[in-house]
Amino acid sequence: MLNEIGGYFELETYGSTPYHKNSIALNSGRSCLRYVIRTYEIKEIFAPLYTCPVVWKAIEEEKCNVNYYDIDSYFRPVDEFPKDAYVLYNDWFGVCGDNVLELSAKYPNLIVDNAQSFFAETHGLASFYSMRKFFGLPDGGLLLCNKILDAELAIDVSYDRMYHLLKRRDLGASAGYEAFKASDRSLSDAPIKMMSRLTISLMQNINYGLVRKRRFENYRLLSNSLNDINELELTAEPICPMVYPLLSESETLRQKLIDNKIYVAQYWDGIQQVAPLGSHAEYLRKYLIPLPIDQRYGAPEMQYIIKIIRGIH
Repeated sequence: MLNEIGGYFELETYGSTPYHKNSIALNSGRSCLRYVIRTYEIKEIFAPLYTCPVVWKAIEEEKCNVNYYDIDSYFRPVDEFPKDAYVLYNDWFGVCGDNVLELSAKYPNLIVDNAQSFFAETHGLASFYSMRKFFGLPDGGLLLCNKILDAELAIDVSYDRMYHLLKRRDLGASAGYEAFKASDRSLSDAPIKMMSRLTISLMQNINYGLVRKRRFENYRLLSNSLNDINELELTAEPICPMVYPLLSESETLRQKLIDNKIYVAQYWDGIQQVAPLGSHAEYLRKYLIPLPIDQRYGAPEMQYIIKIIRGIH
């Protein structure tokens, strides 16, 4: 069909090369997981307790049984799985690449949730990525696997998920936060669809090289300054992390950061309903603080974060 010609201008794009070539472009990371379960006709899967509860919901929506597992202080599963089991493993914060390699050699049906590790390579049976965790996009997920779903999927529409992005640009993060939550809720019940034309277009404006470089530099600054007080043992340098994960049992640090306009999430409310008391997943939910290191920031912002944290410890 011939595109419309003339009229008012649309959003412009500049043709950046896609990062994960030959991927299946869907409307969200959770849709990628549902796609894998449906395509491979998976009836049972091992999934981590320390993950977003929408992941469990996505599995259950595909009529697939969930077996939960906990992780140790190095983010490794505390359980052994059957050799042929389907195992979902997260590359948490983008710092678990070594664990992914080890598990993919051990379990051929490993499914890697790279929502927090966009630049990671593909390993296992399938790997999927979430666009919104790394870029200012309304939605989008990329899936890499060797099997295609035998069904035609509708193309999603994303313009009504852009409001929080536009409002933040004009008025700041706080002003757009409620709109962000509404956009997030709209995805939680969305069916599997192909990525929208809008999201595909916006992806063409991303300078992937710059994003990766800045994130790595910011991570290294925080790592060099905070590793001595971090209760997580972070040894190997990651490819390109989503955040710097700081584990601290301080009861005041998280709120102190927020009071100083350093907005840090708490992963993940809701898991305490499933995670047993005393599990490592629940401990991480309570005490892990994901410090922002993304491409919007540089050394001045990292030094400010360090100053606030050092003022507490």
